[in-house]
Amino acid sequence: MKFKMVSLGCPKNLVDSEYLAHVLAEKGYELSDDGELVIVNTCAFIEDAAKESIETIIQAASAEEGAKRRLVVTGCLVERYGKELPELLPEVDLFVGRGCYGEFERLIEGKGCFTSEKLFCETYPRRVLTQPPSTYLKIQEGCRNRCTYCTIPGIRGPLVSRGSDEVRAEFEALLSRGFKEFTIVGQDTTSFGKERDGDTGDDIKGLLRKLLAVKGDYLLRLLYMHPRGLDEELIDLIASEERVIKYFDVPIQHSEDRVLSLMGRGYTKQDLESLVTKIRGRVPDAVLRTTVIVGFPGETEEEFARLCDFLGTWRFDNLGAFIYSKEEGTPAARLKGHLRKGVKRARFQKVMELQKEISKERLKRLKGTRAKVIVESQEGERKIGRIVQQAPDVDGLAFIQGECRVGEIREGIIAETLDYDVIIRLGGSNGTDT
Repeated sequence: MKFKMVSLGCPKNLVDSEYLAHVLAEKGYELSDDGELVIVNTCAFIEDAAKESIETIIQAASAEEGAKRRLVVTGCLVERYGKELPELLPEVDLFVGRGCYGEFERLIEGKGCFTSEKLFCETYPRRVLTQPPSTYLKIQEGCRNRCTYCTIPGIRGPLVSRGSDEVRAEFEALLSRGFKEFTIVGQDTTSFGKERDGDTGDDIKGLLRKLLAVKGDYLLRLLYMHPRGLDEELIDLIASEERVIKYFDVPIQHSEDRVLSLMGRGYTKQDLESLVTKIRGRVPDAVLRTTVIVGFPGETEEEFARLCDFLGTWRFDNLGAFIYSKEEGTPAARLKGHLRKGVKRARFQKVMELQKEISKERLKRLKGTRAKVIVESQEGERKIGRIVQQAPDVDGLAFIQGECRVGEIREGIIAETLDYDVIIRLGGSNGTDT
C-alpha cells in the first residue's frame, strides 16, 4: 500500500513526520504523492495554524471522495483538541495524538481517536523527507519556559532532552548517508539537558562538542536560542568552530521591559542590547535572526514605536513577525487591553516594511564575498538554493549562476544582493565542492 505524508508547521513537526514515515516503510508501505493512505501531521500552536490544519484535512478528505483511501490525522491539533475532533471532522478515519507515536504501527489500521499523556521523544530511525544534503536534528521535546502567550508546553509537554550519545549516533548515521548540512532544532535549544538532575556537562555546549568530535565535512546550525540561554561560552564555541555556521537565531519577541515582563520572557531590553553587542563583537560576520510579536495585550503606540526603534538600531539580518493570537488557556488570554485586529495588522505591516529595508541593507555587505551555496532545485536552466548564511524555509534564496547539480554544496562569489535573496556566481569552471 502507498501512503502520502502531509507535514504542516515547524521543522520539529517535520522530524516527527519522518519518524512516522519510517514506521510505515518498515510495515511495508511505500511513500508516494498519491497514496491509498493519507496522513496529515498538523500544527496548532496558534489559531491560524489550527485553521490551516483543518482546511488541509478537509481538502484531503474532498480529494478522497469516491476513492478507497484512509485519512489519518496526527500531530499537535490532535494533542490540543483531542476528543472534540471526531465530531468536528467525521470524514477522518483515525486521529493519533503525539503521545501515541510509539504505538503508531499498531493503531494505523484502526479507527477512532487515540491520545495519551505520555511524552514521545524518539526521532530515529526516520525516513528523511528533506532534499539532500540538508536535514534536521531534533534534540529535545517540550519546553521548560512558561511564556504567557504560548501553548507549546500544553501541547508538547515539559522539556525532555534526548541523550547526547543518542543524538550523536543519529548524526553519524545521517552523515554516513551523505547529509552534510544539519540544522539543530528544539523548542529552545539552549535549554538542552537543563531538566536533568546534577551538573553532568550534558548541555547544548557539551552536545555540540560531542558532535564536532566526529570527523567529516559537514556544517551545523543552531536554531531557536533563547536569549537567557545564549551565554558567552556558547557564543565563543560558535565563533571558534569552522563547522558551526555563524548564525544566531535569537527570538526576542519584544524590546520593551513592561511587555517582556507580561510575556514572561525573563530578560530586559538592556539584556538584549548587551547580548547583541557581545555577538557582534565576538563574531563580526554573524548573521542574526529574530522573531517579534506585535499587538500583545496592552501594547501601547509608544511601546510599539520603541520596538521599531530598537529593530532599526540593532538591525537584525532576518526577522519573522507574528500578530499576537489570543489562545485559550494561556495567561496572556486573561490580560486586559486586547487590541483590535486592524491595529495589530497595521503594526505587523509596519514591522515587515521596516525589516525589508534592513534585510536589503544588511545583505549588501555580502556582495563580492565568497560563500558556500547549497543547490536545492533546478527548473530548466534556473538553479536555486541557499547560501549557508540563509536557514532553510525561513530566510531568502540564492539564484545560482554556473554549472552545478541539485544536492551539491558549492562555493562562489555573491555577485548581487536583492531584498532578501542573492545571486551567486560559482567560482572557476566547476566551482568548489565541499
